[in-house]
Amino acid sequence: MPGIGTALLILSAVLAFAWPGAAWPQELGAEATASYQFLVRDRASDGGVLRPIPDGPLRGLRLPLSFVDNADYWGGYVCTLRDNACAVRDVYSPTAYTLTPEVGRAGDLQTERVDVHNGTNIYDAATWQIAVVLGDVHHHFLSRVGQDAYALANGENRLLSEGFRTATDVRALTNRAAFLYHGHRVTDPHAAYAYRMLSPTWLSPDPLMGTRYASLVTTGPLPANNPDYRPGEVSWSDWRPVTGENAWAFLIGPLQAGYLHFVLNQQGRYIPFRDLAVQNALRVLPTFAALQSPLGAVYYAPAGIAADQAREKISPYAVSVENNLSLYAGLRILQATLRAEQDGEKGLRAADRSAIQDALRIIDAIIDGGQALPGAPTKGLLDFFHSQAWVGGEFIQGGLADVPGAGSTWVPTREPKAIDVNTWGIAALGAKRLDQWFGFGAAFKAWQSIKRWGGYGVGARLWGVGYSDRDGNGMREDGSYQQGVLSAEWTAGAITAVRNMIRHYASIAAGSAEYALAQDQLRSLRQDENEMLQGVATQRADRYALTGLPGKPPASVLAQSRDLQPYLYASRRHFIPFGWYANPIPSTCATAWVIMVKEHFDPLGYGGEPN
Repeated sequence: MPGIGTALLILSAVLAFAWPGAAWPQELGAEATASYQFLVRDRASDGGVLRPIPDGPLRGLRLPLSFVDNADYWGGYVCTLRDNACAVRDVYSPTAYTLTPEVGRAGDLQTERVDVHNGTNIYDAATWQIAVVLGDVHHHFLSRVGQDAYALANGENRLLSEGFRTATDVRALTNRAAFLYHGHRVTDPHAAYAYRMLSPTWLSPDPLMGTRYASLVTTGPLPANNPDYRPGEVSWSDWRPVTGENAWAFLIGPLQAGYLHFVLNQQGRYIPFRDLAVQNALRVLPTFAALQSPLGAVYYAPAGIAADQAREKISPYAVSVENNLSLYAGLRILQATLRAEQDGEKGLRAADRSAIQDALRIIDAIIDGGQALPGAPTKGLLDFFHSQAWVGGEFIQGGLADVPGAGSTWVPTREPKAIDVNTWGIAALGAKRLDQWFGFGAAFKAWQSIKRWGGYGVGARLWGVGYSDRDGNGMREDGSYQQGVLSAEWTAGAITAVRNMIRHYASIAAGSAEYALAQDQLRSLRQDENEMLQGVATQRADRYALTGLPGKPPASVLAQSRDLQPYLYASRRHFIPFGWYANPIPSTCATAWVIMVKEHFDPLGYGGEPN
């Protein structure tokens, strides 16, 4: 980590040639188009994130991957880092029919790069859906080349709806003790959670194969009568259906994209009830309800799933507060969508209206308490957020809820602290609600606390945030910021939260008892917004290549973006204490989030409006 003097030199260099002006609309020309095009071009031919589906019932769809990487990043950089070893041996199991790496650090690294190279996180795809339609509706970015943005985005809805008919399954159906949804069996593939990470093939290639690093990968004996098994291809290993990702994949992403298309672009009043986005959401809604605890929290995942690297099981009573906030935001969006259909769609059949009423009843119970499903009373999400999830002036990351035989109905997990649970908490619930619950200025104070333990910057200037309180970020005693790791995606979420607070505190009437304090808060928040807008710009691929950020890999191993300008996932390679590595490579979700920020679109509020 550089000293203060070095950091100030870095800041001066960035100011000289890398930072845009504070007025982001100036970028909505060639530069914004280049970032947007990253999301709508094929990876193999154009350096974008799309992969075409070559065969099967989804043939012809172009769906996003989560990242664009290259072999040099893994073989020439990650493999050379201290305590890393990439010489791996893959072994075929004749009983499980899997081809997997031997247990060890090299095997973990192979699993990571195979997941990164081949996988799509359904949360990433949901942010992609919004950004693809948003950029086209506002600026006609995609329609200029004769493509329909909503048709492209709707491909992800088709994958989730029809993917169980393909060679690689996408939905977590109950199978004996596996994928039991809090005692409920889900056997309808349309109602089951989707796996959080999807791959186009069950046997996925190691990105080192076919490169100068291929000798690092060796393979044991393979079945002689099955040519599908080849050296350097390993079995897909991430089969985890998670509440937060499913909230984005079935509620937030598709419904926001639908709103942009049908309401904003076509000047309609609602998303049609029969649209696939709405139907997918309705089918999985009872499954969200099935996983809700009496305490009000919705569990992290169904029973029987393994943690990272499949070495231990995750408790079926585990709760992620961020997941619950994502679900809350998604349910509010679905609720508003259904109400708009109910009020405005004249062609609804009696069965359709009944389905809407049933869905609204379930949503009300999940949020406000009651019985979403027979015999399963719950206090509701709002009670959980108010009574359990807020501790010491902040949202905690999670805990265990209603464990049978436990001495308490709620066992909180207070460490490590998470950035997104607080920024998304402010955005999803709204600063106004938090201040009503916990006293005027509660949202603002939470943000000040986040900056103290999670802010990234140079000198006293805030650039953004990382992931947790264990990133090497935060303020020193003199008020200057440290430079552990900067996340473009989570900084965009922080900007969204700050804008929510600005809207709230700007509404305080002159002459009220809180007016003077609100004005001070506004000045601080507007400065934070401006500084983070400039700071996150350093994560765009072309600027990143020119900026001297701590921990930045050599230029020779960075993924080449050609004429595209994606945003990177993180400023450096860093282990996030919630279970995965951040890598400084082009990212679908980071690029999508920044596009949403540029367009002042809040994905956690219906139609992009702040809660």
